Amino acid sequence: MFRRLSLLLLVAALVAACEQEVVETTTTSTLPTTTTTVGTTTTTIPPVTIENAPPELVTVIEAFYDYASGAASEPPSAPEQVLAGITPTPTETPRAGVASVGLFKGQGVATVEMEGDLFLAVSEGPGWRIVGGNWPNLSLPAYYGPTPRLVAVVGSDARPWEEVVTSRADSIHIIGLDGAGGGGIVGVPRDSFVPVAGGGSRKINASLADHGPEGMMQTFRDLTGLPLEGYVLTGFLGFQELLGNVLGGIDLVVPYAVSDAASGADFEPGAQYVNGPEALAFARARKVFADGDFTRSANQGLILIDAAKNLRTKGYGAIPRLMELGEPWMMTDLGPEQLLTFAALIIGSDLDTMPNMVAPGSSGWAGSASVVYLSDSVNALWADLADGRLGS
Repeated sequence: MFRRLSLLLLVAALVAACEQEVVETTTTSTLPTTTTTVGTTTTTIPPVTIENAPPELVTVIEAFYDYASGAASEPPSAPEQVLAGITPTPTETPRAGVASVGLFKGQGVATVEMEGDLFLAVSEGPGWRIVGGNWPNLSLPAYYGPTPRLVAVVGSDARPWEEVVTSRADSIHIIGLDGAGGGGIVGVPRDSFVPVAGGGSRKINASLADHGPEGMMQTFRDLTGLPLEGYVLTGFLGFQELLGNVLGGIDLVVPYAVSDAASGADFEPGAQYVNGPEALAFARARKVFADGDFTRSANQGLILIDAAKNLRTKGYGAIPRLMELGEPWMMTDLGPEQLLTFAALIIGSDLDTMPNMVAPGSSGWAGSASVVYLSDSVNALWADLADGRLGS
């Protein structure tokens, strides 16, 4: 009896426990949760793609745009003068372009054109560095190195079998560029009797033959008082190769008929295509002119301007390749960065109105030698060119 009662109580307790468990389970409510996904717009900036550019160059260009648009805080490898003008601002930047790459003095040189923007760059080891350019898409001013730019362009009278640096500097021109489109060319008659490096006075063309390029440049700097950046020097063969085969000839505007048996020049007036030997013949003609070397020097300045116009026609993308092809035919103390930015600045200058002048002087004698004595007014000419342009 007692055992049956115990079993009944145990069963009743189990039933009550189960009912309690059911009640607790059914009375526990879970509040529904609502998950709201807020729509977000993700803008993916496409990578920069540059035709013909090595990957390291693409990286530098992309870093420049990322910095300018505020997408990166690390400044790119570029001149301080350029970086100082950048105010990082969210903006769309060009993402596609084309590069032209060459080699000069063992360093890579490049131009990159990006939908209206221009980059000038040189390689340094495994990477590249921006050295100049123009960025209208970013409203940045153009930069082609510190201005003014003042460079001596010299033609030695070395024949193909002679050494350029031990011959006479028979064609001397100082080219100035102010960085704002202005410029000027001043020719110096080869027989100008001036103080030369090493002491004493001689014809200026002897400064190269007697003292080499460094002595020549010191003579030029002493004469002009200008902070000349450097020189570009070539001889007869180099001149023909540079203007004929490297540039592909030039469209020369001949101001008057020229027929000079000594130089081989035979031209009617007007615009005409000339190759390397023809350009050299025109550049050398002087015996048929009443004032000899003064007119010859002026004509050589015309050749320089028309050669620059030829470069302008080819465009910025031609510069690296022309530097590479031209290196064997010239000597220069300008580095890759200097020559690259100088050439780009020439293209952007107003070549159609660029003054072409010759240092004033008169013929005379120094002992038995026929010379040119420069006029005192030449000092005003040098002062005028000091800012990189004539007529300022």
